[in-house]
Amino acid sequence: METTKRLRLWQGVVFGVLWLAYGSTYLLRKPIGVLKADLQKTFDINALNLGWLDAALLLPYAGVSIMLGSVGDRLGPRVTLGGGLIISSVATASISMCESFAGLLMLLALSGASQALCWPACCALLGRWFSDAARNTVFGVFGTCCFVFGMAGTTLAVYLQGHYGWRVVFLPPSILVAVLGMLVLQVGKDPGERSLIIPGRATAPAGTGGEVSLSILAVWKLSPVPEVSVAMFCVKSVRYALMFWLPLYLFRSHNYSQATAGMISTAFEVGGILGSVCVGLVVDRWMGGRAIYTSALAISASALSLLAFVMLSSWGTLFLVTFLVLAGVFNCGPDVLLAGSVAADIGERVGGASAVIGVVNGMGSLGTVLEGPLVGLVTSYLGWGSMIPLMVILSALGALAAFKANIMHARSQGWLPVSSNDVP
Repeated sequence: METTKRLRLWQGVVFGVLWLAYGSTYLLRKPIGVLKADLQKTFDINALNLGWLDAALLLPYAGVSIMLGSVGDRLGPRVTLGGGLIISSVATASISMCESFAGLLMLLALSGASQALCWPACCALLGRWFSDAARNTVFGVFGTCCFVFGMAGTTLAVYLQGHYGWRVVFLPPSILVAVLGMLVLQVGKDPGERSLIIPGRATAPAGTGGEVSLSILAVWKLSPVPEVSVAMFCVKSVRYALMFWLPLYLFRSHNYSQATAGMISTAFEVGGILGSVCVGLVVDRWMGGRAIYTSALAISASALSLLAFVMLSSWGTLFLVTFLVLAGVFNCGPDVLLAGSVAADIGERVGGASAVIGVVNGMGSLGTVLEGPLVGLVTSYLGWGSMIPLMVILSALGALAAFKANIMHARSQGWLPVSSNDVP
């Protein structure tokens, strides 16, 4: 009984620290969106160069996630996460003293690269502390940190910018992230290091010898990594396109004021919180742990919600907000599963959880980089009315990839006859 209480205590502590630690990275990312006008004026740059700010942060993030995920397996999740938080906090804090645009881009790139392995490290460590049966529920609740801290990061940046100027905006979040990084280094140990055993937790496959170093090519050959990665690419492209472009879309296409359009756009993030909390619970309690199949169904529902948004938004704000919330629920839930419990499960079978999570999450991050140019290109030729149909198409492609991944996973588990075409 005493051991059970100790285990539950440490599970709560580790979950809480990791939730705060990864969520805090959004406090470092959000100010760039809020401060673009100030940065443009300070560094005397045009709108084209302003667009490089997002790329400077997100491209290194995606590149490191995809190419260097195995580094996290070699260093271990505790060192990877704690070190990444500390380095990114120092880089972000240094922006407050930056005097050149080139220096700004370099610091953003360092911050993005340092954050790249934080999500895989969180997922790898979190997966070790909870049973396989509870994994999807735990990852679902854990994913709420992205949306909670995303809204908090915007609010904090607006407040600090208005009261103290743009340079101060980067300092308080950086200090908090550094403190959390040091806390992770102290607390983020494996259960075995605390003489604890997780009931219902599968051990590593025989012969793996623990964590191994996998190249990106080796990871890509694992079934069904390519399909899950494509689904993640589509899901995250849609999520970030709606987060970054929805206020402008509502302003241009539905004639809302800028303030009203901004408020209405948060309906998608509200749905994201609900979806993140509920999806893991649904998978574990009602879908028999079939996370990929549930993701495929949810992405399909997201596409249908966005289609209904296009067709029925003219009926009034209530319908518009309702379908935005539903789109957020069904889009953001699979986001957490595919780059979390699903990728961790695939990776743990071969002893390379961080590498697989890094590739899947990195492909999603590549979608965040490309969604901006894609939306800009399509809307410039076809008008703002084409934006949401584009999101419907991307969601449909993501659903197809997820359904294929589910078939391959079912065959690997012996639920369906094995096809030679599904084995890499």
